[in-house]
Amino acid sequence: MTHEKRTSSDHTLSICTLGAAHHGKTTLTAAIQKVVARIGAVHSDIKTEFIQQMPSHYPLRKGVGITYREVDYETSGKFYRQIDCDTHLDIVKMLVSRSFGIQGAIWVVDAFEGVTAESAEHIRLAHHIQLPNIISFLNTHNITEDDELQDICQQEMRELLTEYGWDENNNPIIVGDANRALKYKGDRTGSEQWKPIVDLIFALNRYMPTPINTGNLHLIMPVYEIVEELKERVTVRGDVVQGHLSVGQAVDIVGKGDRIKTKCLGTKDGDVVVESEPDWISVGQVLCTPKTIRAHTDFEAIIYLLTQEESGTHIPIIENDKPMIHLWGIDVTAHLHLPSDLPIISPGENAHVSVKLELPLAMEVGTRFEVKKMGTCIGIGIATSI
Repeated sequence: MTHEKRTSSDHTLSICTLGAAHHGKTTLTAAIQKVVARIGAVHSDIKTEFIQQMPSHYPLRKGVGITYREVDYETSGKFYRQIDCDTHLDIVKMLVSRSFGIQGAIWVVDAFEGVTAESAEHIRLAHHIQLPNIISFLNTHNITEDDELQDICQQEMRELLTEYGWDENNNPIIVGDANRALKYKGDRTGSEQWKPIVDLIFALNRYMPTPINTGNLHLIMPVYEIVEELKERVTVRGDVVQGHLSVGQAVDIVGKGDRIKTKCLGTKDGDVVVESEPDWISVGQVLCTPKTIRAHTDFEAIIYLLTQEESGTHIPIIENDKPMIHLWGIDVTAHLHLPSDLPIISPGENAHVSVKLELPLAMEVGTRFEVKKMGTCIGIGIATSI
């Protein structure tokens, strides 16, 4: 890893490729790497071409992960981390878990196949998790510009993007042949083969959002353990999920009841001491920046049920089911309501559901959780609206 890569890590934008299998996602990513090496800089310890890389494994929990390839590059002063998942389910898990801090996507559609059910599912999930921007690439495979199939496919793509809230002015569709660009032996950025890739890179620089530094966000620190309770001070242990915590900082304790206003008195050996009476704080609550996050019982979410290979079970979710929601270190019983046209969610499937917790927990859009039954994790989820 280069020095430039290390010093720019906080300013790197994570993006991903979406689209059905065999539509050219990996080929396009390899072509981007090839062109960026000419007009920008590729930052990687791996010397082989992208398409020859061995896939990596990103763990979500024990036995569950995402198989992917990655390329990191810089162009026009902007740094990108591009994630290319191996399979459809890997893409679903990445979106539902919001792994890699994904903030944008390149949607690849094969002009012969058009928008498939899997491809449309990726766009639906990207909408639910509120992905800010999508740059689309229509992979033509030598279909001529005057071919009616191109126009039909672009119209189909634009209708789906518009349906889910991505407007044409900020989410363009680039047309080109990814394989032709990858196999081009020259190095002229203005060549017919590379022009679509250059257009795509310029679109990334123009339309993708500014990277979010989680350290600048409001504080969220779940309480996983009560270490010590003394009069007027309690020591807790937890992880700072986002934001930062310093001595003297005002914080709220949120979850399981009324909001409690307090402040950080100090830290010792990784533990946090807050101003509090005994029994005010319990596991499952969070410390947060004042008035930034509230406790809720009702929210909507996208849930993905793990496959039998991932969870070791074959447990579905049915209407009005009552699984446990694992969040902030505790399990809380929840009532799930499925869409009217969906009587059951089977392992390997995902759905948009309504959730009602029996106990109010700190919650905001983007909060991630696990779904459990009989003490086993059977799914993962993310809150999409409160």
